[in-house]
Parts: sequence; structure tokens; C-alpha cells
Amino acid sequence: MIRRTGFAATAILLRAVCANAAEPAQCHYTYSVWNVKAKASKAHHAVAKPYAQLAAKEKGPLGCTPCEEDQADVQLSNGLQFRACRLVSDRIHDALEAALSRGQKIVSVVGYRAQMSKGPADQSGNRTELSNHAFGVAVDVNEGYNGLYNDCVAWSPQCVLGKGGPYQPGSELSLTEGSPLVQEMKKVGYDWGGKIAGRQKDFMHFSPSGY
Repeated sequence: MIRRTGFAATAILLRAVCANAAEPAQCHYTYSVWNVKAKASKAHHAVAKPYAQLAAKEKGPLGCTPCEEDQADVQLSNGLQFRACRLVSDRIHDALEAALSRGQKIVSVVGYRAQMSKGPADQSGNRTELSNHAFGVAVDVNEGYNGLYNDCVAWSPQCVLGKGGPYQPGSELSLTEGSPLVQEMKKVGYDWGGKIAGRQKDFMHFSPSGY
């Protein structure tokens, strides 16, 4: 057995305590709904309920929920701040810091964002499922340089930009499979949206599934 002392032991203990903290008694969050016809968020809904009454659709990947009480503040050494599910915030933080130490340029990070932007659209054009961002398990990095593209089975200038800024492979702010951030996030179990299968490529996006 390796005995850890001092700061290292304290840090490991604090992480274990946070990861195993008891569920909060109450859940509060406000979510928006993405409308595919308007290409905008059309409604906002506030939720307040006992934590024990969360529905199956409110229980997301890795044990995370959309509850504000389940989110943790994350700050990077370069000053950027965002929120992520408390059960995965440490691993995301460590991967981003490792990428920064390897020279990755990171100018923006979007984490927790409660929005219903997945699933089939209803008759009004509203999406019907919470996104991975709503559970605090996804991050978007350098959005202005790593757009979300449609009609994009494989990247080419003919892909249709749907959100974010133009993707520019070769730029220090645009991500590629060889980027330190993509590699470090892979080490902690996160896939990159730039490699997802299908007709969409989300070059800014990281989540456990890549979607």
C-alpha cells in the first residue's frame, strides 16, 4: 500500500468526500426548449421538486442530473470559469489543465446549460429531451473556432455551419484529433464531437458519448 501524506492525501480525501456526498433534499433548475423551426430557444421553465421525485428523464449519464444542486463551479488556471456536474467536474478540470500544460489554447468553455435540445421534435418544433449540457456532463471549448456543422459526414468546406464559428483546421484554436485537449479528454472517458458518426460534426463538443 502506498501511503500518501500532506497535500496529496488531503486532495484525494476531499475528492472522495465530494464524489460520495449525499443527494440534496431539493432540486431546482430552469431549462429552455430549443425550437427547430425558429432555430432558437422559445420557452423557459422553472422546476422545483424534492430530489427523490426526479423522473427517469431527469437522471442523466454518470449519475448526474440537471439540478443546480448537483453542479460545481470549475475554474481553470487561465482564469476561465464554468459549471459541471459535481461527479465529473474534477476529471474535466484535470483534462483541461493537462491540455493547457501541453500548450493547448483555450479561450472559452461552456459547461452546464439546462436546455431541452435533444430527441425528436414535437408538432410545434420543440425538442423533447434534455441535452448532455443540461446534466453538466458536456463541455464546449473554443466555440468561436469549432462550429457545429450539419450535412457533414466527413469534414469539408461544403459542410453547413449551424452554430458557433468557422472550423479552421490548422488554427491553434480549432481542435483536431491530434490536439492535446482531444487526447486528454479521451483519457478521462470523454469523446470528441468532431468524430461522431452521421451527418453532424460538433467540433467544439466533448461528452461521454461524443454527442
